[in-house]
Amino acid sequence: MAKMVVCGAINWDISCFVERLPSPGEEVQVKQITRVSGGTGGNVAVAAARILGLKEVALIGALGEDDIARQQVAALDAEGVITEGIKQIPREESGQAYILVDQNGQNVIASSLGANAKLHPQHLNNPRTKGLLQECQSIVLTDPPLAIVAELISLASQRSIPVLWDPGILVSLGWEALHSFIKQVDILFLNETEATALFGTSELYRSLQRLQELGLPNHTVLKLGAQGAAMLEPSTGVVAEVPALPLKDLGLSVINTVGCGDVFAGAFAAYRTLKASIQKSLTMASVAAGLNATQPETRGSPERATLEGVEQRSRKLGFTLQERQLS
Repeated sequence: MAKMVVCGAINWDISCFVERLPSPGEEVQVKQITRVSGGTGGNVAVAAARILGLKEVALIGALGEDDIARQQVAALDAEGVITEGIKQIPREESGQAYILVDQNGQNVIASSLGANAKLHPQHLNNPRTKGLLQECQSIVLTDPPLAIVAELISLASQRSIPVLWDPGILVSLGWEALHSFIKQVDILFLNETEATALFGTSELYRSLQRLQELGLPNHTVLKLGAQGAAMLEPSTGVVAEVPALPLKDLGLSVINTVGCGDVFAGAFAAYRTLKASIQKSLTMASVAAGLNATQPETRGSPERATLEGVEQRSRKLGFTLQERQLS
């Protein structure tokens, strides 16, 4: 049985690489187009599988009944991800994402959810899926429908299984819709845009102060892209900060930042599943996300041996986690 179960979107990513992102009403020339597997759930599952190994990660999600679905399942199977929890929805298209990526790796994304939006709690009643959920050691939620989030958090609570949640697009529902679920998960992941949507500020320490004021019992991880990441320890108010990977000093450069947040969550969850400390998990997640940004594909995360080798090299370059008290 899988050590980890991931639930979230599976998309077909159509990425257009441009010199710069266009202004409203402006047309720019596309230099290259790639069509690859993506989606938050799929990306997290693959990133974790490259660390935990074959058949140690299962994915629950939805695809349509189309050619994209067949390609997606084949890609996940090739990565060693258990795919029995993926439901194919009749008369629906598989999810697709349309992405513009500039020469600095920055991007804008428009997604067509397709079958992803049709995943229903009843799909969790499949005997194989139920078995995966009963036997796993952790559950990672990205952006499945909120009814699925509620059901999986409830199931995890009954079996004392830790839940890590990266709500992504669901933050558009607002704090009132999400706070009851947020309080029940063990780890909450947010990027800068999502933190602003929930807390009304993009300033790091104001976001952390707001989190402390809310009295959330879980660890909250803020993914800060080129600024690294920060994590609030709820009971002590200690903030752990890890910088971005020193790519230039490693002889690397940013190509594409699409999927880096997903890789971060997948690597963090994988190391927690391996019983690593939460600080170690934060560090390895930052390394994995940084390496992903140096690859053109969405799922450019490294295998475990490569990841740990780069972390050791980076440590000699001053890449270390720092802790401080939130004032």
